[in-house]
Amino acid sequence: MCGTKQRELVEAAETGYDFRRLDCGRNKEISLKFRSAALAAFIGFGLFGIKIAYAKDSELLSLTMEHFRDSATVADDPIGGVTTISTEKGFVEHKGPMRMVWNDEFLKAAIDKKTGQKSFQIYAWIIYSGSMRSYETASYQGANGSRSVPVTRISKEVANCATGDCTYTERIAFPVDEELLRRLAAGRVPGKPDLWSFNLIPTSGANYAGRLSNAEIAGVLAKADAYTTTLPAVAANAVSASLKLDFGIGGLPVDATAEQPNRAGILIIGVNSGSVAQRSGIIVGDIIYEFDGHPIKALADFQAALARCAANSAVAVKLYRGTDKIALTAQF
Repeated sequence: MCGTKQRELVEAAETGYDFRRLDCGRNKEISLKFRSAALAAFIGFGLFGIKIAYAKDSELLSLTMEHFRDSATVADDPIGGVTTISTEKGFVEHKGPMRMVWNDEFLKAAIDKKTGQKSFQIYAWIIYSGSMRSYETASYQGANGSRSVPVTRISKEVANCATGDCTYTERIAFPVDEELLRRLAAGRVPGKPDLWSFNLIPTSGANYAGRLSNAEIAGVLAKADAYTTTLPAVAANAVSASLKLDFGIGGLPVDATAEQPNRAGILIIGVNSGSVAQRSGIIVGDIIYEFDGHPIKALADFQAALARCAANSAVAVKLYRGTDKIALTAQF
């Protein structure tokens, strides 16, 4: 199947990659993810002018928080006591007639099953030709300015050097703070997701520009929060936390930004099933800025306002959902 005529036809059909570099030996593989069905159809028709139609990939910005939450995978490590939640299957961009994947970025949450503590990492893999770049640093805009962190090299592969320029595949990961992810998720406007960008900096060669949708970030947080509430240790700790016991939420304070000077309060990071908060319509990502007529800027403000509430009372709750102001009623 690797005759001269076919190599020329494949090269002409696929502009994104030079297939003259294909090694036809049995023991060589190219580290590319592609749809095997598409490849089989492409070769099976003998390349004789048959046009093949493929489903178009969903545009990243068209995918919702619910999509990423529901498509996130959960992997349990009973020996290590860690559960990993990944958005790898949430979005993949295919390019060229052969529908190949040349790069990918996704988010992983690692949850300690004993404590419920979470940590987050961005994963990226990049395929390129020429010379080895060796990505070493990730830079991005954090909550308090620019940040640079070292990357962890997961794997590095080299192929096709004997037939032309080498093809390199680098898989790396770097940590990102939960607070930043919460802020990015809180800035999501339902139906209008935005992109958060980062750069991977190599020892030599071109930087790599990656991006994640804040809908993807909100999705993995929602999945991680829902899983965490099922852990026995977390459920036991919640009994002694009045914020969760009385109202049924987990929250952290967020400050206003230059773009949204009035958008501050308590960011909702978890809502207990069947709680007063859930019955009121509060969801993860909301920011409560007023409770029972009292402005809320910190957890202490919320706890004080909550302590004033009587049993069987109805309390007005004002919050931001995205950039919209919403008024709800909490019935105790």
